[in-house]
Amino acid sequence: MEAKVKKDRRITRTKEAINRAFVELFAEKAFDRITINDIAERANINRATVYLHYADKYDLLDKCIEDHLNQMVTACSLNKSFQQKVTDLFEATEALKSLFAYFEDHFLFFSSMLSSQNTVAFRECMLGITKTLIQKQIDMEGANRGMDPEVTLQFTASAFVGTVEWWIANQMPHTPAMMAEQAMKLLKRHDIYCTV
Repeated sequence: MEAKVKKDRRITRTKEAINRAFVELFAEKAFDRITINDIAERANINRATVYLHYADKYDLLDKCIEDHLNQMVTACSLNKSFQQKVTDLFEATEALKSLFAYFEDHFLFFSSMLSSQNTVAFRECMLGITKTLIQKQIDMEGANRGMDPEVTLQFTASAFVGTVEWWIANQMPHTPAMMAEQAMKLLKRHDIYCTV
């Protein structure tokens, strides 16, 4: 059993090294110029090891994106929002703080993905995850009465993702806590967040 744990740790460390090397390279040059040799050299492993874990660099990109989007949802800690509204303002603000802290901790990844011409699909995936997270939070009464729910959802999610892009593109000029508090105030101001 102990040997399996050691092997699992080695696999985890190797994958982390591969992912870190890939993100660093992606920040330095275009995706189409990155090779498996580049990744292996940067991770200080051989090519065969990369191929043990990933079919090619496209598979690595897909898995890296999938992992970060899943971690983004986990960091937000609004998992219950898939089933019900979050009605506690403090809880919602804390979830946003966690999400902005995740963006800060993984700045290199998000700055590379959101600024690259080759990863328009990443922005669309991030927009989809954001829409899923906030869908049940939109208050369609009050100021939003009579508005099309899909238009309101698209507008809100696009505004949030755009704000994250701005924050990252500008080297995170504000703390995650400040960004979360500002985002929550804007959501409340436009009756996006409901405290029923």
